[in-house]
Amino acid sequence: MFSIIIPTLHAPLLHEAVAAAARQTARHLVREIIVVGQEPSGRVPAPARFVETSRPLAAGAARNLGARMAAGETLLFLDADCIAAPDLVERHAARHAAGHTVVGGGVVVEPAGYWTDCDNLLIFAPFLDSAPSGPRPFLPSLNLSLRRALFDALGGFDERFAGAAGEDTELCLRLRAAGHQLFFAPEARVTHRPQRTSAGAVFSHLRAYGRAHYRVQRQHPRLMPSPLGRLSPALAGAVLAAAPLLALVDALRLLRAHPVLRRRPSALGGMAWAKLGWYWGAAEALMAHRSPPR
Repeated sequence: MFSIIIPTLHAPLLHEAVAAAARQTARHLVREIIVVGQEPSGRVPAPARFVETSRPLAAGAARNLGARMAAGETLLFLDADCIAAPDLVERHAARHAAGHTVVGGGVVVEPAGYWTDCDNLLIFAPFLDSAPSGPRPFLPSLNLSLRRALFDALGGFDERFAGAAGEDTELCLRLRAAGHQLFFAPEARVTHRPQRTSAGAVFSHLRAYGRAHYRVQRQHPRLMPSPLGRLSPALAGAVLAAAPLLALVDALRLLRAHPVLRRRPSALGGMAWAKLGWYWGAAEALMAHRSPPR
């Protein structure tokens, strides 16, 4: 049985996300839908159970709270801007029945405006529903299922990560260190509809990812080696100076690695801009670092 857990913070698409999660072909496998966080109206549609928090929680903390209250044997984490396909639970269940303990599903990206598309494509290119199935080094938490016992044994998401960036990568590293394969099942689909519609919003989003990347790398240098972890804070300025070129190179590599992106060449500039935000955030984290990793 699945417990579906959705963190929210005034998410405009929450009602649609809950309705889609409730309209499953394998509804008999869904024990409950738990929504955790804050909702302007204070109400969430049935059949979801709403756990309202007195203050805004980071995504990882909200998911952990939902998991502690869950009764299902398998936890399925969805985001409040993700619309589940009708057979989502059925597809996750089939992969677990085949022996996989950690399953990440595919992401459907609908045309939604230039900056929204660039944001989606840059982050989720390896996880689009057109990508091949198989093991992945990381899985995003917007469409992720794993056994409840495994989640509890690892202590859940690291709640020291603010917002919604980095906490899923860090959990994936711990899962891999514990010997678990992370399996990507593209047929288990959600449609991702983020509300980032401007250059500034996309830049800020990837800036948070850059800061989180540096933190994760400092926590797990052996599991996620990165040149950033070997740099002195004094070199943060050099990272910023090189960031435009590095961002363009990264965007070009992404287009080359994922054929589906080649059909969207106009997104190159927007993805490079977003990646510039990533380097900006990583440089900020590098400058803020003053002590060796523990």
